Amino acid sequence: MKSSTRALLALLVLQAVLISAAVAESNGVGASAKKACCSFCNSWSGVYTCDDLLTKCAATCQNCAAVPTDKGTRYRCRDFLPAGCPCKAN
Repeated sequence: MKSSTRALLALLVLQAVLISAAVAESNGVGASAKKACCSFCNSWSGVYTCDDLLTKCAATCQNCAAVPTDKGTRYRCRDFLPAGCPCKAN
């Protein structure tokens, strides 16, 4: 009887984890939560970065750099974009 209870508990926990991951991905918390458009895109040897200056970095940005400007400090997300730069014409 205890083994079936443990198995049921394990299945419920696994189901909760899978549902949480699916909800997080659909809410933009996962890897798809990148900035939708990039105005200033750079590429070097096939690696793309978006050089847009932002008032704050997105929560998904792992490499945020502070950039001093005449309007105060702005931020630039220095993460690599493996699929190229979205919305850039060139």
